[in-house]
Amino acid sequence: MTRVWLIFLFFFVAMAVPVFAQVEYSVGNFMRYGNGDQVIGGEIRGKEYIENQTNVRLFWQNFTIGFEHLYDDPPEFGPTFNGIRKRYVEFSSEGLELRAGDYYTLFGKGLAMNLFEDRGINYDTRLDGIRGSYRNDHVNAIFAMGKMRYNDLLNPERIETYSVRAGHVEVRPLDFLRIGGSMVGVDGELPMAFGLDQLRADIPELMLSLRTSVFELFIQQAWKRTTFLRPTAAGGFLSGSSTGEGLYGSLSYTTDFGLGITVDYKDYRFDAVREEDRDPNRPSRMLPMQNPPIVHKEHYFTLLSRNPHVVDFNDEVGMQVDVFYALSPKITLNLNGAVASRQHGYATRDGFLVTYERTNSILPTLDEKFSPFWELYGEVEWYFDGHSYIRAAVNRRHDAPYEGNLAHVSASTTIPVRIEYMLDDEYSIGASFEQQFFHDSFITEKPDYFNEYVALTFAQASQWSATIRLEYTTDKTDPSGKDFWRSAEFSWRLGNAHVATLSYGSERGGLICSSGVCREILPFDGVRLSLLSQM
Repeated sequence: MTRVWLIFLFFFVAMAVPVFAQVEYSVGNFMRYGNGDQVIGGEIRGKEYIENQTNVRLFWQNFTIGFEHLYDDPPEFGPTFNGIRKRYVEFSSEGLELRAGDYYTLFGKGLAMNLFEDRGINYDTRLDGIRGSYRNDHVNAIFAMGKMRYNDLLNPERIETYSVRAGHVEVRPLDFLRIGGSMVGVDGELPMAFGLDQLRADIPELMLSLRTSVFELFIQQAWKRTTFLRPTAAGGFLSGSSTGEGLYGSLSYTTDFGLGITVDYKDYRFDAVREEDRDPNRPSRMLPMQNPPIVHKEHYFTLLSRNPHVVDFNDEVGMQVDVFYALSPKITLNLNGAVASRQHGYATRDGFLVTYERTNSILPTLDEKFSPFWELYGEVEWYFDGHSYIRAAVNRRHDAPYEGNLAHVSASTTIPVRIEYMLDDEYSIGASFEQQFFHDSFITEKPDYFNEYVALTFAQASQWSATIRLEYTTDKTDPSGKDFWRSAEFSWRLGNAHVATLSYGSERGGLICSSGVCREILPFDGVRLSLLSQM
């Protein structure tokens, strides 16, 4: 793949040198620094990190060349790195796009292929190789091939390597109809106790989309077959195979009088196995290049976004209903409900683990044996005096995944309110008030506790802002050993190209998820500095 990259690079440079004055450029830089203390395993440890991410892009006619230099030494979390992390050459013209180097891509809704990056949790599934695509009013075709190095979120020193070959085609024979299909082939090597698991996976999928003036229907089905060889302690190999599938569908209804309703459905059985076989690194599981929709609401309120439901893409069926209605030009209402469960259930009987299986069920259940999850959410937003607004919500969540021969019940009622008031054309004040009543069945002494979060902001348009954040809990088992956190943050714009942010204080940790990918964030007490530049 390196040879292909060098050929593209040489071609671009040779063509660009005579007309260097016509080359346009874009440079972005994001620097993060932190110095303070973290709580790890009940112990306070010093933590200092510095990260700097520089992205450069050069544009000349139909060509783009780009690269990213990353300095993570040490990083906030993840592996240490210093050097060129991404580089690519791209040609585009009249719907045709060819790219050599690093890239991300998405097929449909991501059941077979969804490559993306989230620096906030240090998650990255890019491919290094070749991607080509062609799009017009009737056809959308993509081919992709390359190598992936996937860093385990729990153990960044554990690196899985994959060789991927994939193709996707969508055709639009009628204005309201799209039909498509994909094929993804994967060869991988996964570090295990006695060597490397070697796997081969094939993931075909089909999709259908119908769209009218008021309705939109989308259905996507993927199948997955995996064969693997696992080294044993005796020096031999154990062979195995696994089959699975995933289904996602959505139906939307919109009107011209401000009503919108969307129903989402998922049935993910990419590797539904029994509790004793649920090794998170097993070769038959859903692979990193796959990432289908989570089918529940991702929240922007602080207490609701912390410790959310963790999707089991290998074994979970569920659905979501989202309703949006404009009561008036200034008042909108959002209602959301979601429910999910596993297909494999567990219970302890006479000291033994008993397995239950719902092989033919297409609907989720609230039976506690099958790790049920449900959530209800309602929100009202009112704009007044131009751009001032009040957003108030109420949320009820119940999650009971089966962990360690027990159902871990987490239930909460949360009431968040956000107010933004424009004092004049330049200055504004903002306030967030969030209250949460929480129950955790794994806390034996006092399973019921209370969380409260308050944030106050004063800002001048896009020039600067000052924020104070306060958080309190009655949970005596918090990993940080604290019950009160406070921090102050000041952000200001330097000219037109730079934004600097400085914060100091203590921050509560917790589980943070992005598109179903989750990382445990440790509590932090200290100073953070970031500088974002775009030229």
